[in-house]
Amino acid sequence: MSTSATLAGEKTGETFPPSALPHPQGTPAHWLDQITDDEIATARQLSLTPLKSTVLHHGEPGGATVYDHKGRAYIDCTAQAWTLNIGYCHPDVIAAVEAQMRRLTHVRYAYSTIPRLKLINRLATMFPDGPYQVCLNVQGGGAANEAAMKLAMINKPGADLFLVASHGYHGASLATLTASQYFPLVTRFPSFGRAHFARFAYPYCYRCPLTKEPHTCGLACLGLVEQAIRSAHGAVAGLLIEPMQGAGGQVPTPPGYLAGLKDLCQQYGIFLIFDECQTAFGRIGAMSAAEYYGVAPDMLVLSKALGGGFPIGALLARADLGLKGFTPAEEHTTFGSAPLSFVAALANIAVIEREGLCERARTMGEKVTARLRQLQEEVEIIGDVRCPGLFIGVELVEDRESKTPATERAAAFVELAKQAGVIFDVSMPEIVQGRLTMRNVIKIKPPLTITDAEMERVLETFASCVRQVAQIPEAMKQDIMRQMTNEANIT
Repeated sequence: MSTSATLAGEKTGETFPPSALPHPQGTPAHWLDQITDDEIATARQLSLTPLKSTVLHHGEPGGATVYDHKGRAYIDCTAQAWTLNIGYCHPDVIAAVEAQMRRLTHVRYAYSTIPRLKLINRLATMFPDGPYQVCLNVQGGGAANEAAMKLAMINKPGADLFLVASHGYHGASLATLTASQYFPLVTRFPSFGRAHFARFAYPYCYRCPLTKEPHTCGLACLGLVEQAIRSAHGAVAGLLIEPMQGAGGQVPTPPGYLAGLKDLCQQYGIFLIFDECQTAFGRIGAMSAAEYYGVAPDMLVLSKALGGGFPIGALLARADLGLKGFTPAEEHTTFGSAPLSFVAALANIAVIEREGLCERARTMGEKVTARLRQLQEEVEIIGDVRCPGLFIGVELVEDRESKTPATERAAAFVELAKQAGVIFDVSMPEIVQGRLTMRNVIKIKPPLTITDAEMERVLETFASCVRQVAQIPEAMKQDIMRQMTNEANIT
């Protein structure tokens, strides 16, 4: 049985696809707009990676709504891995990319193009304590984090250790998996370079690693970092940290922490590297966490929302440090100089600035978190509400005294909300004695262009779903955990 996606575009009046169906095989319309149930089932069997059940087809241009191949609409509170800050298929980005496609689509890494040169110059002066030296890729944040580590080792010869935080996420390569939170059983192979990383506790104030109160602790958690530096089994090249953890649960560092971290790094001659793949380009109500906190790192890693929906990554290093750059052998990839991604990034930045999306994220985020905190007073399983901007996390707990993670309730929440037409996601898990836990933070991170009406529907859906999952009985929780364990291949 064939399933087609024929929809009326709400703003443009376009249809997806044109009415003449079916389309001949080997034509763009056939590739883009038609798929049979058999094709879907076969592809799922042949895919080496798991695929979600929903087949997405098109998004509202510049908006927060996405449609599946059957025509069902969803308000997307994930911005597709926190990437589409200016919405789906923004017309300005599409126009820029279409124009570039008529000129060049690919060049070798060492060759310059006008978009690449302009993007280097643009990024160099966008962030605190610039200008910055810039290295671009189209592989994303993991590659940019590895570039930062390479640059740190080049400029501190003999140092090959890196400090990373608990619950961090920096990529899925063999090296950046090691830098990230460890997933026993789910990750079925050893990551590489484990001897080159030392971990310290992230300042997760709701679950303080030192069991202190955030308003009276005096940032005691900085002592854990200094302890990790002093006990390192070699010279430390860099400290890699998310200023606000994303995958680890939407956890912002407390005021003063990053400034203290910078002081420690300067004291011990360590490069401070901010992984801002999830925080940069407006989501937190500022162009970067470096700007938000008033703390400039030595290196800044960017990805996700930089590209306006196109793959890209960037490493920025403060020019005043006078660092040695890369040789051709040290940093290059075949497709790393893709002009389409670079012109998309330029258009994306222009949209963010022209439409005032930093300020929009800040003001909307304040309203949303205020509503969620009101709801928290009514619903016992809401343990914490975190922000800033549209970088929102709502932590669900079994009770506020023990703070036991309500992992099963969070999973049920996501499914209920999706049935109601809103896409949410949750934090990455810990795996303790073969059991998934800490996958209990609901993320609200939509495109910054989401309308007031859409956000109102999101909040209504959130309130309805969280009240429903608060009533889930113990037997149902056990069924949900079994399903989650099976899906994660934990035996």
